[in-house]
Amino acid sequence: MKSKTRPKDLFFYGSLIILVALFFAGAILFKVYEIEILPSPFFGALMGVFITAFVTAFLLRGQTEGDEKREKSVKVFEKKQEVYHTFLEKFQKIIQNGDIQIGTKKEDGGIDYTTDELKDLIFQLGYIQMHANKDTTNNVFERVSIIIQEMNNFNSEKDKEKYLAKFYASLSEEIFGIVSVLKRDLYDDSNTETIEKNKIEDLLRECNLFIETNELKKHELQLYFWAELQELLAAKGYDIKWHDFKQDVDEYYARARNRHRWYGIEFPVYQSRNGETITFKIEVENEYYYGFIRPEPNKEDNEIAKLIRSISESYKTNEYWYGYKYSSRYRLNFWNSNSPEFERLKHPIKRKQLLHEIAEEIDTEIQKFLKKADEEHL
Repeated sequence: MKSKTRPKDLFFYGSLIILVALFFAGAILFKVYEIEILPSPFFGALMGVFITAFVTAFLLRGQTEGDEKREKSVKVFEKKQEVYHTFLEKFQKIIQNGDIQIGTKKEDGGIDYTTDELKDLIFQLGYIQMHANKDTTNNVFERVSIIIQEMNNFNSEKDKEKYLAKFYASLSEEIFGIVSVLKRDLYDDSNTETIEKNKIEDLLRECNLFIETNELKKHELQLYFWAELQELLAAKGYDIKWHDFKQDVDEYYARARNRHRWYGIEFPVYQSRNGETITFKIEVENEYYYGFIRPEPNKEDNEIAKLIRSISESYKTNEYWYGYKYSSRYRLNFWNSNSPEFERLKHPIKRKQLLHEIAEEIDTEIQKFLKKADEEHL
């Protein structure tokens, strides 16, 4: 089927012929060229036009290709940036609860497999592989594997408080490493460095991190008190005979009336001139208290009792004690759990510092006694 010539095309060709005719007529009329030599300059002009058109077309084509490449590069960069950001956001959600979930438990006891974080992670890593080179992809894969292994190791630890700063330092190191790898790929920046792991761990330790879990029961807190106090006093050089207080504490909380009490830690601190061993004791009834016990009930020694009272008037005496007193700063009521310092004992970080302070206070009282006893030649 023949194509019809459009009016616009006829106008274009007609105009071109008229312009060429006018060019020749003008050149002859105004004697710009002699008619005999007219073909030569015309051919030269025509070649000039062709060369100019060719160079212009070549330059325009190069510019167009450059613009297309730049536009493509911008689009690729924006897409990579989107994929990398999405990967970090998705990975954060996946590891948020501390493990990789494959299915969740339904109310009827069955398993809902519509939640599969492992598949989500695999697809996210696939998107990384689509846009990154081999080295970048392998680096991200390796660090993701390390993070999963660190989570598994941490979840298997019984004493999570002990490894908390170390775990988060390792997690931070790998996350920052992934960010560094992706940043290097995005911005072609070879100088991206991550924070050193030991610096991260030191910073986290200073934050007093702790895991918010169910509070320890009174039974467990008192066991911690006795165990930690024995270790701290032994570290100060006192002759501590280790004792497991589990049975004492069990019986202490077994009943309200006629409960087991008046037990604790005792150890020798001084030998008097007459050969008597002065024994120091930390004991519990409702609260703990401490002091110097008599070797037997109602054993009289006014010199010792007087010396103890000279250290502090807070010391009281009875048939069992030369002198005992409650701590003025660290009151712990183990029966009612309502003393001011009990909140510190409940706190997984602060409780350790509390016991250090109690041990320091007890050591100070003993040292005061020893200094006074030497001065008085007891």
